[in-house]
Amino acid sequence: MSETAIRDYARAKGFHQQTLERWLGWAPADREALEEIAIGLKASENHLREIMDWLEEISLRDRSKICDILGKHEIFSIKTNPRLGRADKLKRIKEQLRRWRLPRLAEIEDAIRHNIQALRLPAEIRLKVPPGLEGGRLLAEISAGSLAEFQQLARRLTDAAATHLLAEIFQRLSGEPTEERGQHC
Repeated sequence: MSETAIRDYARAKGFHQQTLERWLGWAPADREALEEIAIGLKASENHLREIMDWLEEISLRDRSKICDILGKHEIFSIKTNPRLGRADKLKRIKEQLRRWRLPRLAEIEDAIRHNIQALRLPAEIRLKVPPGLEGGRLLAEISAGSLAEFQQLARRLTDAAATHLLAEIFQRLSGEPTEERGQHC
């Protein structure tokens, strides 16, 4: 049943033969685990290939089965979340796989996100970094309705720039090691 369903899905979506054969080449439990996500969430061939690449990398590095990776609680909770639509589920599953594939990058992203939150900037000031920390840049966005408000927000941003939190963000973006506060050698 599984192989037939996979073939039918690949044909209906117009997948290349190479993608289909790659998927069918997996162990039955692995391909069935992926089938549930791919068919259930109507993944395109590009999404599917990316997911397959990442799963194979994680599996090889962690010496684990793909079905075990896709069976983890984090993936299950996304798949079964009734508040998420199909596209959001696919996006979140891919994000979780990306985090497992690149744990050090995910750790740096989390630390940066924590530092940004710790700055306690008003909602009118948004600090963001590009996905994957691409380019090593921090984006600051100010939303103001008047010159006075803009000046006040600019002062808040200037004050934040003088803190160790912002310095740590830029250290992380540049790839430099950071000293964790409160830890001494």
